[in-house]
Amino acid sequence: MPISPVMSAGNSTPLEIACYRATPHGMGAVAMVELVGDVTPALTALCGRDVEVGALRVRSFDGIDAGLVARLAPERAQLMPHGGTRIIERIAQWLSSRGANWIDDPLAMRAELDPAELFPEAETATEALALATLARAASPLAVQMLLAQGERWAEQADTVFDNADHARSARLMRLVDPARVVIVGAPNAGKSTLSNALLGRAASIVSPDAGTTRDAVSARIDLAGLVVEWFDLPGMRVTNDTVERDAIHLAQSLLRDADLVISLAAPGIPWIDLPRTPDIRVYAKLDHASAAHDPARAHADIAVSAHSGEGLKALRELVREKLVPKADRDSTRPWIFDARLAREHYKPMME
Repeated sequence: MPISPVMSAGNSTPLEIACYRATPHGMGAVAMVELVGDVTPALTALCGRDVEVGALRVRSFDGIDAGLVARLAPERAQLMPHGGTRIIERIAQWLSSRGANWIDDPLAMRAELDPAELFPEAETATEALALATLARAASPLAVQMLLAQGERWAEQADTVFDNADHARSARLMRLVDPARVVIVGAPNAGKSTLSNALLGRAASIVSPDAGTTRDAVSARIDLAGLVVEWFDLPGMRVTNDTVERDAIHLAQSLLRDADLVISLAAPGIPWIDLPRTPDIRVYAKLDHASAAHDPARAHADIAVSAHSGEGLKALRELVREKLVPKADRDSTRPWIFDARLAREHYKPMME
């Protein structure tokens, strides 16, 4: 889809951002467009107003569509419109026509770069690829693993990879490109308090502005060395509030496409029905007087208290283990962190 970066009439100041459709996690109802750079002017122009850092908001995209905007950092945001091809094309044209650098295929563009030219200090092509991957890796756990790959590939040059190797490598790529983690529960279950405790600061999660997804936050969080994109979704309930109802509908689509779903219950607040089985059940407010006798606690994988900190370290480690298991991290087999490494090594498993 070629997009010409021609400025439209009345827009003399170009948007200083790069943007692209993010690699999909599968076919779903919601697409994702990444914005990187001077994000505030872009959001203000497209949505009519900015989105504060750490927030997840419902916004209209200049009449093209309505969806969620996640502001993960001052220089980074995600647009989540509905997943129709024509909607993405129109958003791409809107951004490009105002000077934004729309990248049609960021993965293909990355693959065309010659890592040896970018990193002349590398002794081998594999080391150059590792350094190129390291430059964009989000998680601290990726550093030592990537630095070891040059030697590991040299020692095991004759390795023949099977489906299990590719599955392990795909999980390890979550150390480079953060997985999406969604936490969901009934209103007042403690999602926001727990999210803030894991984030290490009080995020801006409640706003009186119309268009706010109630009790919602989005941020990058470091969970025991694994950085994830964390989404605290609005409390799921039946409501007559049109804005809140739309927010819940869009949040449910995000929930279906997430890499990991955390379901939350608390004293007097039971587990809720979800459109998919949660990966982790967390019982919150463990410090509450009635927690010891609450039957909902028996169905939890882990119990925590955001106020006292009890269980938070174990929760961070549990999420890390679910997304990037220790067996994957400790494996001595080479990590296929770039598709170019495996083209001559892949052998499908026999049925």
